[in-house]
Amino acid sequence: MTYIVATSSSFPSQYYSQEVLATALKKFCLAMDLDFELDIIDRFFTSVFVKGRYFTLPLDSFYDIPGPAATARAAIEASISLCEKNVLKLLEKTKLDPKEISQLTCVTLTAAVPSIDARLMNRIPFSPSLKRCPIFGLGCLGGAAGVARVADYLEGHPQEAAILLSVELASALWQGSLQLDLQSMINGLPEDPSVYSDIISTIVAAALFGDGSAGVLMVGRDHPLAQPGLPQVIDTRASWLPNTVHLMGMELVDTGFRSIIRLQVGDYVKAGLRQAIDSLLEAHNLSVDKISRWIVHPDGPKVLDAVEEELGLDAQALKLSRETLAQAGNFLSATVLHMLNETMTKEPPPRGTYDLLMAMGPGFSQELILLQW
Repeated sequence: MTYIVATSSSFPSQYYSQEVLATALKKFCLAMDLDFELDIIDRFFTSVFVKGRYFTLPLDSFYDIPGPAATARAAIEASISLCEKNVLKLLEKTKLDPKEISQLTCVTLTAAVPSIDARLMNRIPFSPSLKRCPIFGLGCLGGAAGVARVADYLEGHPQEAAILLSVELASALWQGSLQLDLQSMINGLPEDPSVYSDIISTIVAAALFGDGSAGVLMVGRDHPLAQPGLPQVIDTRASWLPNTVHLMGMELVDTGFRSIIRLQVGDYVKAGLRQAIDSLLEAHNLSVDKISRWIVHPDGPKVLDAVEEELGLDAQALKLSRETLAQAGNFLSATVLHMLNETMTKEPPPRGTYDLLMAMGPGFSQELILLQW
């Protein structure tokens, strides 16, 4: 049993409405004389029910595309700064010294070698013997999976404290990859109609993903900060569906990175979800109706609809998920950790109640965390 002692979240200062982002994409298509129905952009940017998103890298260079090296440098620097803010918040809340942290896990899609956590150690005086665990490639799944992996570590090190960080910068794709990829695919559409599904997937991703960062400080059961009233990780489950790698992810193509989220992803959410949840809950003599709050990563409205339908949840059960999606979009692995922070800081559930934290991501995979307050 491990304890979640403190949480934090941080966002970039720039915020763009969905209308501004859709307009930028349409103007680019017009400027490049791309033969494509622009109403489709409006339709998908509206149908995801996102009002706006935070962007670290601004739209100022949308028509004056920087090179990949400049984008990578800016993304790495921004990722370190956002993670630093979260660590300082966590340490302030718990009054711990950085050297009291035994393990640091960092989940991100920002490619960096040395990793973001290694670079962060040059800004915060962690112990030189700090154990680091950078995690790459989990996408939306990473926040929940990170909690599970840190809990596993603390089970074997019950006197220690660990920090989980997540930072995701979808705005980096708007620095050339998105524009050049759409231009290439739309120009090639007459010769290869099959690319149409990739165009739609790219537009859906452009309509959904934003930037954000979050942090969680966890301790083992024998740590001095392990006190009653804090959420405890009771158990975890992972679920993976074979032959579904095409549903979600990120590909390196000739024009840069391509973010992928297929329209069919909602159809796959139900497959294995109920079985995994029932297995987890039954192991603790619980059922779906005993869960007080559902902290479900909002991959998109269709995914949330599928979760509600499969589990028989009422319209209020996923209110936090839908509100988060509307306010900031899907900021990948950090989203569910931000929702956990909202739950802990605004209106913690009553003592003794159970919550279920869950996320879905590339693989196609699902990760479940059973919490008790």
